[in-house]
Amino acid sequence: MMLILVALLVGFLPLTWSRAVAPTISIDAQPQIDRNLTENLHQLTKRVPYAESITKGRRLDCLMSATIDRARQLNGNRQLESQIEEWEILISDFEDEEDEGWRELQLAEGENPKYYSSGMPANLNELTGANFESTHYFYHANVRDGRVDGQPVIVSTSETALKHNSVLTRKQLTRAEFANGMNGEGGVIIADKNTSPRASIGQVPPFPISRIKQWSDAAFGQWELAASGVDAPVNSLRFIIRSWITNEETQNQIIEALGRVGHSTLPNFANRQTFSRSSQNQDEVDGFYALLGTPNGAGSAFLLATHKGKLGVKRISSAQVWNHGFPNVALTSWRDPWKLNMMFTIENVDNPAD
Repeated sequence: MMLILVALLVGFLPLTWSRAVAPTISIDAQPQIDRNLTENLHQLTKRVPYAESITKGRRLDCLMSATIDRARQLNGNRQLESQIEEWEILISDFEDEEDEGWRELQLAEGENPKYYSSGMPANLNELTGANFESTHYFYHANVRDGRVDGQPVIVSTSETALKHNSVLTRKQLTRAEFANGMNGEGGVIIADKNTSPRASIGQVPPFPISRIKQWSDAAFGQWELAASGVDAPVNSLRFIIRSWITNEETQNQIIEALGRVGHSTLPNFANRQTFSRSSQNQDEVDGFYALLGTPNGAGSAFLLATHKGKLGVKRISSAQVWNHGFPNVALTSWRDPWKLNMMFTIENVDNPAD
Protein backbone atom coordinates (compact mmCIF):
# COMPACT_ATOMS: atom_id res chain seq x y z
CA MET A 1 0.00 0.00 0.00
CA MET A 2 2.83 2.38 0.87
CA LEU A 3 4.48 1.74 -2.51
CA ILE A 4 1.21 2.49 -4.30
CA LEU A 5 0.81 5.78 -2.42
CA VAL A 6 4.39 6.82 -3.25
CA ALA A 7 3.87 5.97 -6.91
CA LEU A 8 0.65 7.99 -6.99
CA LEU A 9 2.37 10.92 -5.32
CA VAL A 10 5.29 10.88 -7.75
CA GLY A 11 2.90 10.66 -10.66
CA PHE A 12 0.97 13.68 -9.36
CA LEU A 13 4.00 15.93 -8.83
CA PRO A 14 4.57 16.89 -12.50
CA LEU A 15 0.94 18.01 -12.76
CA THR A 16 1.28 20.14 -9.67
CA TRP A 17 4.53 21.68 -10.92
CA SER A 18 3.17 22.43 -14.37
CA ARG A 19 0.32 24.40 -12.85
CA ALA A 20 2.64 26.39 -10.64
CA VAL A 21 4.95 27.49 -13.45
CA ALA A 22 3.89 30.29 -15.77
CA PRO A 23 3.20 29.04 -19.30
CA THR A 24 5.71 29.73 -22.04
CA ILE A 25 4.57 32.75 -24.03
CA SER A 26 5.40 33.54 -27.62
CA ILE A 27 6.81 37.05 -27.90
CA ASP A 28 6.54 37.49 -31.65
CA ALA A 29 6.38 41.21 -32.37
CA GLN A 30 3.43 40.89 -34.73
CA PRO A 31 0.67 43.10 -33.37
CA GLN A 32 -2.32 43.23 -35.68
CA ILE A 33 -4.41 46.36 -36.02
CA ASP A 34 -7.60 44.30 -36.01
CA ARG A 35 -7.07 43.02 -32.47
CA ASN A 36 -6.37 44.60 -29.13
CA LEU A 37 -2.65 45.10 -28.54
CA THR A 38 -2.92 43.60 -25.11
CA GLU A 39 -3.92 40.32 -26.75
CA ASN A 40 -1.05 40.34 -29.23
CA LEU A 41 1.91 41.44 -27.14
CA HIS A 42 0.69 40.88 -23.61
CA GLN A 43 -0.97 37.51 -23.15
CA LEU A 44 0.68 37.48 -19.75
CA THR A 45 0.29 35.89 -16.38
CA LYS A 46 -0.24 38.03 -13.30
CA ARG A 47 3.48 37.99 -12.52
CA VAL A 48 5.38 38.37 -15.74
CA PRO A 49 9.11 37.59 -15.74
CA TYR A 50 11.16 40.77 -15.85
CA ALA A 51 13.33 39.47 -18.69
CA GLU A 52 10.23 38.81 -20.76
CA SER A 53 9.03 42.38 -20.36
CA ILE A 54 12.48 43.61 -21.42
CA THR A 55 12.28 41.50 -24.57
CA LYS A 56 8.85 42.88 -25.41
CA GLY A 57 10.09 46.42 -24.87
CA ARG A 58 13.05 45.90 -27.19
CA ARG A 59 10.83 44.53 -29.93
CA LEU A 60 8.43 47.43 -29.59
CA ASP A 61 11.44 49.73 -29.80
CA CYS A 62 12.35 48.10 -33.12
CA LEU A 63 8.83 48.72 -34.45
CA MET A 64 8.92 52.38 -33.38
CA SER A 65 12.39 53.00 -34.81
CA ALA A 66 11.72 51.51 -38.26
CA THR A 67 10.30 53.02 -41.41
CA ILE A 68 6.71 52.13 -42.35
CA ASP A 69 7.90 49.45 -44.79
CA ARG A 70 10.41 47.98 -42.38
CA ALA A 71 7.88 47.94 -39.54
CA ARG A 72 5.56 45.98 -41.79
CA GLN A 73 8.30 43.44 -42.44
CA LEU A 74 8.97 43.14 -38.71
CA ASN A 75 5.25 42.61 -38.24
CA GLY A 76 5.27 39.42 -40.29
CA ASN A 77 4.64 41.40 -43.51
CA ARG A 78 1.26 42.49 -42.15
CA GLN A 79 0.15 46.10 -42.26
CA LEU A 80 1.06 47.95 -39.07
CA GLU A 81 0.38 51.54 -40.08
CA SER A 82 -3.12 52.67 -39.18
CA GLN A 83 -5.51 52.67 -42.14
CA ILE A 84 -8.30 54.69 -40.53
CA GLU A 85 -8.95 58.31 -39.62
CA GLU A 86 -9.58 57.86 -35.93
CA TRP A 87 -10.69 61.43 -35.31
CA GLU A 88 -13.43 61.13 -37.93
CA ILE A 89 -14.78 58.00 -36.24
CA LEU A 90 -14.80 59.70 -32.84
CA ILE A 91 -16.57 62.89 -33.93
CA SER A 92 -19.32 61.34 -36.08
CA ASP A 93 -22.44 62.78 -34.43
CA PHE A 94 -25.03 61.55 -36.91
CA GLU A 95 -26.53 58.11 -37.29
CA ASP A 96 -25.24 57.47 -40.79
CA GLU A 97 -23.17 54.83 -42.54
CA GLU A 98 -19.97 55.98 -40.84
CA ASP A 99 -21.32 56.29 -37.30
CA GLU A 100 -19.79 53.67 -35.00
CA GLY A 101 -21.60 54.88 -31.91
CA TRP A 102 -18.94 57.12 -30.33
CA ARG A 103 -20.02 60.36 -28.69
CA GLU A 104 -18.06 63.06 -26.86
CA LEU A 105 -19.33 63.32 -23.30
CA GLN A 106 -18.80 65.97 -20.66
CA LEU A 107 -17.86 65.52 -17.03
CA ALA A 108 -20.47 66.37 -14.45
CA GLU A 109 -20.39 69.92 -13.13
CA GLY A 110 -17.67 70.23 -10.51
CA GLU A 111 -16.05 66.91 -11.50
CA ASN A 112 -12.40 66.87 -12.52
CA PRO A 113 -10.43 64.28 -14.51
CA LYS A 114 -8.72 61.61 -12.45
CA TYR A 115 -5.29 63.01 -13.27
CA TYR A 116 -6.07 66.06 -11.13
CA SER A 117 -5.63 63.79 -8.12
CA SER A 118 -2.25 62.54 -9.27
CA GLY A 119 -0.57 65.95 -9.24
CA MET A 120 -0.80 66.95 -12.91
CA PRO A 121 -2.06 70.53 -12.36
CA ALA A 122 0.94 71.36 -10.19
CA ASN A 123 3.58 69.25 -11.93
CA LEU A 124 2.91 69.35 -15.68
CA ASN A 125 4.90 72.52 -16.34
CA GLU A 126 8.00 71.25 -14.55
CA LEU A 127 7.69 67.90 -16.31
CA THR A 128 7.15 69.13 -19.85
CA GLY A 129 7.26 72.93 -20.00
CA ALA A 130 3.58 72.91 -21.00
CA ASN A 131 0.94 75.15 -19.45
CA PHE A 132 -1.56 72.93 -17.65
CA GLU A 133 -4.36 75.41 -18.34
CA SER A 134 -4.01 74.58 -22.04
CA THR A 135 -4.95 70.94 -21.43
CA HIS A 136 -8.30 69.93 -22.91
CA TYR A 137 -10.16 66.83 -21.68
CA PHE A 138 -11.46 64.59 -24.44
CA TYR A 139 -14.03 62.06 -23.27
CA HIS A 140 -15.39 59.71 -25.94
CA ALA A 141 -17.66 56.79 -25.11
CA ASN A 142 -19.35 54.10 -27.17
CA VAL A 143 -22.94 54.91 -26.16
CA ARG A 144 -24.96 54.57 -29.36
CA ASP A 145 -25.85 51.80 -31.78
CA GLY A 146 -23.30 51.90 -34.54
CA ARG A 147 -22.18 50.55 -37.88
CA VAL A 148 -18.87 49.15 -39.05
CA ASP A 149 -18.21 49.43 -42.78
CA GLY A 150 -21.85 50.42 -43.22
CA GLN A 151 -23.22 47.31 -41.54
CA PRO A 152 -25.14 47.53 -38.24
CA VAL A 153 -23.38 45.78 -35.40
CA ILE A 154 -25.73 43.17 -33.99
CA VAL A 155 -25.47 40.78 -31.11
CA SER A 156 -27.77 37.93 -30.19
CA THR A 157 -29.76 38.03 -26.99
CA SER A 158 -28.84 34.39 -26.36
CA GLU A 159 -26.67 31.60 -27.71
CA THR A 160 -29.78 29.74 -28.84
CA ALA A 161 -31.04 32.72 -30.79
CA LEU A 162 -27.65 33.16 -32.39
CA LYS A 163 -27.62 29.53 -33.58
CA HIS A 164 -31.06 29.84 -35.12
CA ASN A 165 -30.44 33.35 -36.49
CA SER A 166 -33.46 34.74 -34.72
CA VAL A 167 -34.36 37.27 -32.04
CA LEU A 168 -31.38 39.37 -33.06
CA THR A 169 -31.16 42.86 -31.68
CA ARG A 170 -28.93 45.77 -32.46
CA LYS A 171 -25.68 45.86 -30.60
CA GLN A 172 -25.66 45.93 -26.84
CA LEU A 173 -23.89 49.15 -26.00
CA THR A 174 -20.34 48.40 -24.92
CA ARG A 175 -19.99 51.56 -22.82
CA ALA A 176 -16.33 51.56 -23.77
CA GLU A 177 -14.71 54.88 -22.97
CA PHE A 178 -11.53 56.74 -23.76
CA ALA A 179 -10.91 59.87 -21.69
CA ASN A 180 -7.55 61.64 -21.88
CA GLY A 181 -5.99 65.04 -21.38
CA MET A 182 -4.60 66.60 -24.56
CA ASN A 183 -2.27 69.58 -24.51
CA GLY A 184 -1.89 70.50 -28.17
CA GLU A 185 0.25 73.56 -27.48
CA GLY A 186 2.69 71.65 -25.26
CA GLY A 187 2.75 68.36 -27.18
CA VAL A 188 1.46 66.28 -24.25
CA ILE A 189 -0.99 63.40 -23.89
CA ILE A 190 -2.15 62.51 -20.36
CA ALA A 191 -3.81 59.09 -20.28
CA ASP A 192 -6.62 59.12 -17.76
CA LYS A 193 -9.65 56.81 -17.88
CA ASN A 194 -9.70 54.19 -20.62
CA THR A 195 -11.61 50.97 -21.25
CA SER A 196 -11.52 49.34 -24.69
CA PRO A 197 -14.67 47.86 -26.27
CA ARG A 198 -13.39 44.34 -25.78
CA ALA A 199 -12.47 44.94 -22.15
CA SER A 200 -15.82 46.62 -21.57
CA ILE A 201 -17.88 43.63 -22.70
CA GLY A 202 -15.43 41.16 -21.20
CA GLN A 203 -15.07 38.89 -24.21
CA VAL A 204 -13.78 38.67 -27.74
CA PRO A 205 -16.92 39.08 -29.87
CA PRO A 206 -17.32 37.16 -33.16
CA PHE A 207 -18.39 40.39 -34.84
CA PRO A 208 -16.85 43.85 -35.33
CA ILE A 209 -17.64 46.43 -32.66
CA SER A 210 -15.68 49.43 -33.88
CA ARG A 211 -12.53 50.21 -35.78
CA ILE A 212 -11.43 52.02 -32.61
CA LYS A 213 -10.22 48.97 -30.72
CA GLN A 214 -7.59 50.15 -28.25
CA TRP A 215 -6.16 53.11 -26.41
CA SER A 216 -3.59 53.94 -29.08
CA ASP A 217 -6.35 54.33 -31.69
CA ALA A 218 -8.51 56.63 -29.59
CA ALA A 219 -5.63 58.61 -28.09
CA PHE A 220 -4.18 59.40 -31.50
CA GLY A 221 -7.58 60.54 -32.76
CA GLN A 222 -7.99 62.77 -29.74
CA TRP A 223 -4.45 64.06 -30.13
CA GLU A 224 -5.09 64.99 -33.76
CA LEU A 225 -8.25 66.85 -32.74
CA ALA A 226 -6.37 68.73 -30.01
CA ALA A 227 -3.43 69.66 -32.22
CA SER A 228 -5.66 70.91 -35.04
CA GLY A 229 -7.67 72.94 -32.52
CA VAL A 230 -4.63 75.07 -31.68
CA ASP A 231 -3.04 74.92 -35.16
CA ALA A 232 -0.19 72.77 -33.86
CA PRO A 233 1.51 70.23 -36.15
CA VAL A 234 0.35 66.67 -35.53
CA ASN A 235 3.98 65.59 -35.37
CA SER A 236 4.67 67.92 -32.41
CA LEU A 237 3.84 65.22 -29.84
CA ARG A 238 6.61 65.21 -27.21
CA PHE A 239 5.36 63.42 -24.10
CA ILE A 240 2.91 60.72 -23.06
CA ILE A 241 2.02 60.55 -19.37
CA ARG A 242 0.36 57.48 -17.89
CA SER A 243 -1.36 58.94 -14.85
CA TRP A 244 -2.37 57.02 -11.71
CA ILE A 245 -1.38 53.57 -12.96
CA THR A 246 -3.59 50.80 -11.57
CA ASN A 247 -2.64 48.02 -13.98
CA GLU A 248 -1.12 45.28 -11.82
CA GLU A 249 1.33 44.07 -14.45
CA THR A 250 2.71 47.56 -14.99
CA GLN A 251 2.97 48.09 -11.24
CA ASN A 252 4.90 44.83 -10.90
CA GLN A 253 7.49 45.86 -13.47
CA ILE A 254 7.85 49.33 -11.98
CA ILE A 255 8.55 47.76 -8.58
CA GLU A 256 11.12 45.39 -10.09
CA ALA A 257 12.83 48.15 -12.05
CA LEU A 258 13.01 50.47 -9.04
CA GLY A 259 14.38 47.73 -6.81
CA ARG A 260 17.13 46.92 -9.28
CA VAL A 261 18.42 50.50 -9.24
CA GLY A 262 18.50 50.63 -5.45
CA HIS A 263 15.08 51.88 -4.37
CA SER A 264 13.28 50.36 -1.38
CA THR A 265 10.53 53.00 -1.47
CA LEU A 266 8.59 54.68 -4.26
CA PRO A 267 10.30 57.90 -5.40
CA ASN A 268 8.19 61.03 -5.03
CA PHE A 269 7.89 63.72 -7.69
CA ALA A 270 10.96 65.67 -6.55
CA ASN A 271 13.10 62.52 -6.65
CA ARG A 272 11.50 60.78 -9.62
CA GLN A 273 13.50 57.99 -11.21
CA THR A 274 14.51 58.16 -14.86
CA PHE A 275 15.08 55.05 -16.94
CA SER A 276 16.80 55.93 -20.19
CA ARG A 277 17.69 53.90 -23.26
CA SER A 278 21.04 55.73 -23.38
CA SER A 279 22.00 55.34 -19.71
CA GLN A 280 25.44 54.02 -18.80
CA ASN A 281 23.82 51.99 -16.03
CA GLN A 282 22.65 48.66 -17.45
CA ASP A 283 19.99 48.30 -14.76
CA GLU A 284 18.48 51.61 -15.88
CA VAL A 285 18.56 50.51 -19.53
CA ASP A 286 16.92 47.20 -18.64
CA GLY A 287 14.35 49.11 -16.60
CA PHE A 288 13.57 51.33 -19.57
CA TYR A 289 12.81 48.36 -21.82
CA ALA A 290 10.92 46.53 -19.09
CA LEU A 291 8.62 49.52 -18.60
CA LEU A 292 8.21 49.86 -22.35
CA GLY A 293 7.07 46.24 -22.39
CA THR A 294 4.24 46.76 -19.89
CA PRO A 295 0.62 47.28 -21.01
CA ASN A 296 0.89 51.01 -20.28
CA GLY A 297 4.23 51.28 -22.04
CA ALA A 298 3.21 49.14 -24.99
CA GLY A 299 0.12 51.23 -25.68
CA SER A 300 2.26 54.36 -25.86
CA ALA A 301 4.82 52.66 -28.10
CA PHE A 302 2.09 51.25 -30.33
CA LEU A 303 0.64 54.74 -30.85
CA LEU A 304 3.99 55.83 -32.28
CA ALA A 305 4.55 52.61 -34.24
CA THR A 306 1.20 52.75 -36.03
CA HIS A 307 1.04 56.44 -36.98
CA LYS A 308 4.39 57.15 -38.64
CA GLY A 309 2.73 58.69 -41.69
CA LYS A 310 1.50 61.65 -39.62
CA LEU A 311 3.91 61.67 -36.67
CA GLY A 312 7.08 60.80 -38.52
CA VAL A 313 9.35 58.08 -37.16
CA LYS A 314 9.45 58.67 -33.42
CA ARG A 315 10.42 56.54 -30.46
CA ILE A 316 10.36 56.71 -26.70
CA SER A 317 13.73 57.77 -25.30
CA SER A 318 13.13 57.61 -21.54
CA ALA A 319 10.61 56.86 -18.83
CA GLN A 320 10.26 58.75 -15.56
CA VAL A 321 8.49 57.12 -12.62
CA TRP A 322 7.17 58.65 -9.41
CA ASN A 323 4.42 58.29 -6.83
CA HIS A 324 2.14 61.19 -5.95
CA GLY A 325 1.15 61.46 -2.32
CA PHE A 326 2.73 60.20 0.85
CA PRO A 327 6.56 59.98 0.92
CA ASN A 328 8.63 56.92 1.81
CA VAL A 329 6.06 54.40 0.58
CA ALA A 330 7.68 50.96 0.65
CA LEU A 331 7.74 48.95 -2.58
CA THR A 332 6.15 46.09 -0.66
CA SER A 333 3.34 48.17 0.85
CA TRP A 334 -0.40 47.88 0.23
CA ARG A 335 -0.98 49.28 -3.26
CA ASP A 336 -4.48 50.72 -3.11
CA PRO A 337 -3.34 54.21 -1.94
CA TRP A 338 -0.59 54.39 -4.57
CA LYS A 339 -0.78 57.03 -7.29
CA LEU A 340 1.98 55.89 -9.62
CA ASN A 341 2.76 58.02 -12.64
CA MET A 342 5.00 57.27 -15.60
CA MET A 343 6.04 59.77 -18.26
CA PHE A 344 7.50 58.78 -21.61
CA THR A 345 9.66 61.29 -23.45
CA ILE A 346 9.48 61.08 -27.24
CA GLU A 347 12.26 61.78 -29.72
CA ASN A 348 12.60 61.81 -33.49
CA VAL A 349 14.53 58.96 -35.12
CA ASP A 350 16.93 60.68 -37.51
CA ASN A 351 18.03 57.53 -39.32
CA PRO A 352 15.16 55.03 -39.09
CA ALA A 353 15.87 51.39 -39.84
CA ASP A 354 14.77 50.41 -43.34
